[in-house]
Amino acid sequence: MRIKCFVAAMLLIPCVSVSADTGSNYYGPMRNGVGYKDKLTDDGYWKIEAATQGGMFHAEDVAIYRAAEMARQQGVAFVEIHDAYTTTRRLMNQEQATLYARPAAAPVHPAACRSGKEKRCYTADVAIVIAKLSGPSGREPGVGAPSYVDEYGRTVTLGGFGLGAVPVVRSQR
Repeated sequence: MRIKCFVAAMLLIPCVSVSADTGSNYYGPMRNGVGYKDKLTDDGYWKIEAATQGGMFHAEDVAIYRAAEMARQQGVAFVEIHDAYTTTRRLMNQEQATLYARPAAAPVHPAACRSGKEKRCYTADVAIVIAKLSGPSGREPGVGAPSYVDEYGRTVTLGGFGLGAVPVVRSQR
């Protein structure tokens, strides 16, 4: 790293060095543009923003994991996930995600989606989200854990919007 930075300095090219605690697999409060931040909105949802840079992380997985973590801290087993969206900056190898969430008392589809669009929200089982987004070792929050091996012998990792969703039960008439 030092040689690369020295060469970059000689050519007057900026050199970016990522510190060990905010590297590509950092999970924690936002620092140096990597991690998550959350706040309670006026309408009672948690607004969760996540950012990743390179590595094994996907920003949406970090945000979903954070929502599950917050629900678990409140002692509930389910969390509603609403309106998740992600942006990617390929040149900088950055990904950013924003979603809204709130704790759920029961494993049922949200009565109303925040955006008004039924397919933009779901209720997730906190235990499943935590298990599926704790990495291969089980100690990497926000990293997808291997889910299964496909017919070609490749390990498949699941993540993203819909992870941990409880079955949608429709009332019969």
